[in-house]
This record gives sequence, C-alpha cells and structure tokens, in this order.
Amino acid sequence: MSEELLVDVDEHGVMLVTLNRPEKMNALSAAISAGLMNALDRASREDDIRAVVITGAGRAFCAGAEIRPDRDPTTGAEGPVPRHARLDHFGGSGRAVEAFAHCDVPILAAINGPTAGAGFGLALCCDIRFVAESARLGPIFMKRGLASDYGVLYWLPKLVGAARAYEIIYDGDLLDARRALEVGIANRVVPDEQLLAETLAYARKVAAGPPLAYTYVRRLVRRSFDLPMHEFLELEWTYQANLLRTHDAREGFAAFVERREPRFRGE
Repeated sequence: MSEELLVDVDEHGVMLVTLNRPEKMNALSAAISAGLMNALDRASREDDIRAVVITGAGRAFCAGAEIRPDRDPTTGAEGPVPRHARLDHFGGSGRAVEAFAHCDVPILAAINGPTAGAGFGLALCCDIRFVAESARLGPIFMKRGLASDYGVLYWLPKLVGAARAYEIIYDGDLLDARRALEVGIANRVVPDEQLLAETLAYARKVAAGPPLAYTYVRRLVRRSFDLPMHEFLELEWTYQANLLRTHDAREGFAAFVERREPRFRGE
C-alpha cells in the first residue's frame, strides 16, 4: 500500500483508511485511487473487517483531483496518452465509485476539513458522513467550467432531491457543516477534536452487528435505484429468506428472548 494512503484494522474489525497527502490537502492521486479500491476490495474479502472509516490527514479531507500541468487532465498520464486510455469512456473515477458501491461492508466518512470536487464525490460514496464543525464541503466543478465526476450527480440527487442538487451544483460553493447537515449531506456534525473518536465509536457499534445483514442492506439500497418495485421486492425477500437461515438470525432471536446482547459471527 502506498504511503499516500494509510490502512489500519483495529481489534474491533474497523478498517481506518487515511488519505495521507496533507501537504496537498489530500488531493486524489493515482496511488490514492488505486489504494482506495484495493482497501475496499480487501474489506469485502476478509471476514474480520466489518466496517470502514475514511478520513484525511492534516487539515483537509480531500481537496479534489490532483491537477498537474505535466499530465493529461482526463487520464492523469504523463506524456503521450496510450490508445486504451484515449478510448476509455469510463475513467478511473468511475471504477473507484463502483468499488465503493460494490463493497460488502458499511463505509463511513470522517470529514475533518475542506472537501471539494472529486473529494466531495468521495464523501458522497460513503454510507454515512460525520462532519467536523469547521469543515466545508461541496462541488466546485462549475467554477472550473466542468459538470461532475466521481459520481457526484449520481449520489447527490438521491441524498438531497433533484431541485436541491441543481442548486448545489449550479452555485459551485462549499457548504459549511451546519448547512450540509440541514440539506441532508451530513449525517452528524461534531466538534473537530471529537470527529475521529465519534466516527470510530459508531463504526465499532456497526462492526458488532450482523455482517451478512449489512452486506445485504448495502446491496438492496444500491439496487433500489434501478429495479422496478416488483423485482426489488422479490430480491428483498430472497435476501431476507437467506438471512433467516443463518446462525446470526437464530442468535438475534435467542438474544431477544434471553434479554441479552447478541453475539454475531457472520455465519
């Protein structure tokens, strides 16, 4: 794993992923994007990882995509752009967004500072956003003559509604933490010095829950955007029927009857 991205898994099964370019306000580099995709894939594959928290080192969460005059703005490549890159209509940001969507564990963002452009998209890819009181976040694409990337216009209307999404994108401004909470982008606003501790505490609560059920919840939410109701309800019941046959479901019912906390194993 690149030193630009730090990954640590604690004893509770929470993977802490830290964007580690504080001198660049954690601007997204090729190494960070690749590292994020690898970390999310690892979280899906390793049963002892039950939740992911993403944050930034230093004073920023993520200032957006790295802009360098010596690199092609669409691919990040130096020098001549190879044919496969010229013909790529999906882009690295698209692959990163899909990595978030297909991850099988809950993903939380601890937004500790400025979060803009593609960094805003990265935050929207997460399930839940804890935002520091001093943080400011939003799209700045219009101010650069651009529309959207990193899935911003996929997730934003689903969080805030179409009319509000138009307003946020058209303005191109950064929202303060309280405004982000008001419009539905932030889940919680917490004092700066408590941000990571509160996010990790919530993540550890999630990590103690039923892993298989969380996986199905993430998959169902994603499919709810594109499936007709009948097909969605069929999928929902298929997943629920699968869960009813698991150890964790039996343990959940037993714990309720015995008036104790359940001990979920992901089985």
